[in-house]
Amino acid sequence: MKKTFLALAVAALVAMPGAAAAQGWGVAGRAGTLGIGAEGALALGSSLVVRGGIGLMPLEIDATSFWDVGEGVEATLTLPETWYNVGVDLYLGSGFRIGGGMLYKPDDPTIVGTLAGTASIDIGGTTYTASDVAEVTGTLASKTTAPYALIGFGKHTSSGIGLFLDLGVAMLGEPDVQLTATGNQTVIGSTEFQSRLASEATQLEDDAGSYLQYWPILNIGIRIGVGN
Repeated sequence: MKKTFLALAVAALVAMPGAAAAQGWGVAGRAGTLGIGAEGALALGSSLVVRGGIGLMPLEIDATSFWDVGEGVEATLTLPETWYNVGVDLYLGSGFRIGGGMLYKPDDPTIVGTLAGTASIDIGGTTYTASDVAEVTGTLASKTTAPYALIGFGKHTSSGIGLFLDLGVAMLGEPDVQLTATGNQTVIGSTEFQSRLASEATQLEDDAGSYLQYWPILNIGIRIGVGN
């Protein structure tokens, strides 16, 4: 799947007729909610540009202070490490554009809650201590590919150096919250505990609401264009 997506992205960017390539091309570096990465762009005319890129986000966030997962529980949030994008921008002015395309992410956001000492955590209405549960991992599982739509400012294929901004959203679809735990096998291996864990996952999906179906796109970067 990953190789197919990358092959399509490369083909979309470089396997173009010479007449299209003559319209201009550009490269860029970016940072934002799709990680830190690079892009390439190829103009198909004065107002249409094909654009693709890759972003890396090898980031772990201490979520303890803003994610209440339990008394004394240390929480770590890990975001998707890699994002790939390919799409088309339609310019409605010299720098303003609307665009759409596809995102690909090989992994999902996860949050890990670690219990030690006197820490405790509520799972399905029952409180468990560190002697029962050592770690709980939550994964927000969604599709690996997702369509996106955005508006932006700055033309990648305009001659010279400039800034650009993307504002948009990717539609990940209905997510699936998956919870797993490690610890005392007598406790976490019981039917009762697994039932409570499944109930907690369902409750998290209900509490989160529909916003989990979307991933915000906010990128800012610098581009170098070679255009007409």
